[in-house]
Amino acid sequence: MPPIVLEHQTKQGERLQATFLPDKGMNLISFKKGDLEVIDQSTFALFEERYAGLGALIGPHFHHRKSETLPRIQEELFPHIARVRANGTQDPFSHGIARYAPWKVEATTQSVKAQLTGKDTWNGVPLSTLEGQNFSMTLEAHLKDEGLFLTLSVVSDVASLVGIHYYYALPQGKGRVFSHVKNQVNIAGELKPIPSDWQFDLQQGLLFDLQEEADFTFRPHPDPLRGHIILVTDEYQLHTRYHCICAENCWQLYHPKNASFVCIEPISSQDPRHPNLTVSSLNIHLDLNVHF
Repeated sequence: MPPIVLEHQTKQGERLQATFLPDKGMNLISFKKGDLEVIDQSTFALFEERYAGLGALIGPHFHHRKSETLPRIQEELFPHIARVRANGTQDPFSHGIARYAPWKVEATTQSVKAQLTGKDTWNGVPLSTLEGQNFSMTLEAHLKDEGLFLTLSVVSDVASLVGIHYYYALPQGKGRVFSHVKNQVNIAGELKPIPSDWQFDLQQGLLFDLQEEADFTFRPHPDPLRGHIILVTDEYQLHTRYHCICAENCWQLYHPKNASFVCIEPISSQDPRHPNLTVSSLNIHLDLNVHF
């Protein structure tokens, strides 16, 4: 299936463009305003290697499943598994089957609706077998004057979640992230107060300099249902706003040391490694402002 390219011209005459690959996990391989590309194209190698990088999705599970729960799979049907195993990762579908499998889509010039279910097959194998449970996921995307609007949802047999794992470019490797969050951070599975040497105040918010590496989970404050995260770089600002219908939500900040990208990941679970719900959804708005 060819890429789906959404296009919209704002009232100010600015061109927005979002490109998805429905046959490869609905990956958002490009998000542009004018000539500025916000998705880090240098992560294309990650996408080719193991379906990560660019604009990957999360769901129905987060990160790696326990080894005893992994399904038996004919690995020759899925060439990426050998590459994943060679890197020491046991879960062949890290962060869930949604970022790997082909989706069914309906599209217009400015919107797309996509669906993925456990009954769908990939290389002859039901996705419920690959994910380890039956499920149904939907993704709707719309381009409007205000940016890219996404709605993600999941219904599943056992606890699950949805989220985005988009790799945003950091020009010159620099950037800062600002958000109002609770005085809590999940670091390596442990929930603790935000360290005293971080630039944080409950009223003023968190300011995180991406000169430092990050793999942290935060929850929004003061409204536990709405998050607003601002990424500031030398070339653009990206506002990530999301809304969840319940307090089972968080956002992940991921930035390896000296990486050319940062990931800001709204997720429909308070603790993504231990989700609680079998039905969840997120509404996400990506508002891109280019510096001229």
